[in-house]
Amino acid sequence: MEIAAAFLIAGCSSGIDTYTGNAGVYFAMPSGTSYANSDTTYTDTSILPFVVTDDTEAVFHLKIKILGKVEKWDRKVSVRVVEEESTTLSEDYDALDPYYILKAGEVFGTVPIRFHRTASLEGEERTLTVELVPNEDFSLPISLWRNSSTEYVNVIRHSIRVSDKYVQLPGYAPGHFGPFSQKKMKILLELFSMNLMDFNEKLPVTVTKALGQKFDRWLKEMKAKGETVLEEDGSEMKAGDYIYL
Repeated sequence: MEIAAAFLIAGCSSGIDTYTGNAGVYFAMPSGTSYANSDTTYTDTSILPFVVTDDTEAVFHLKIKILGKVEKWDRKVSVRVVEEESTTLSEDYDALDPYYILKAGEVFGTVPIRFHRTASLEGEERTLTVELVPNEDFSLPISLWRNSSTEYVNVIRHSIRVSDKYVQLPGYAPGHFGPFSQKKMKILLELFSMNLMDFNEKLPVTVTKALGQKFDRWLKEMKAKGETVLEEDGSEMKAGDYIYL
């Protein structure tokens, strides 16, 4: 199974038109799902949710891109785990290689990381943060990428949130569904006859808005029958604030 995640940030990139220094490398994980912005806006956080599948392991491909000249020979890309920003256990993933190969003539490459659905991961979410390391083949000329005039993301360090629990996936729209909870997510799946994989990528606003309105009507119908739906903390479950705007 291969999962490359997601993807919630929108905006316009400043772009990088030319680069004349030593060859460099950075993480190029797309923040959007459309082809139009797949290589112009990036994210520094990705999601790998085991709960959407029955698989016991998954290979996450961390996308990298070079700055500088494309060469006719293979080159090495070095990465390391940022221990102080990671909560994963050693059993959750295979140890990283000392380096990964960027093939001759290629602009893009990947760092494949194999994760395992361990028993201790059930009901949990953990984070693995990795960063690029300069070596004899590549320097790190940029650390921040501009998605918009107000948003910059780190492109030499990337966090992967791996989980085996109901988490807020890219397709969940808080403005239309209200604050996320596991109980609410299960209700939404049943009410809409959907599965978690349907929420594993960003959904069109028109779709989430229509679903949010349907959810709101259902909650009000349940309340009218004297069966008010409550969150796990005992508060009344609500839809989002922007479903009728």
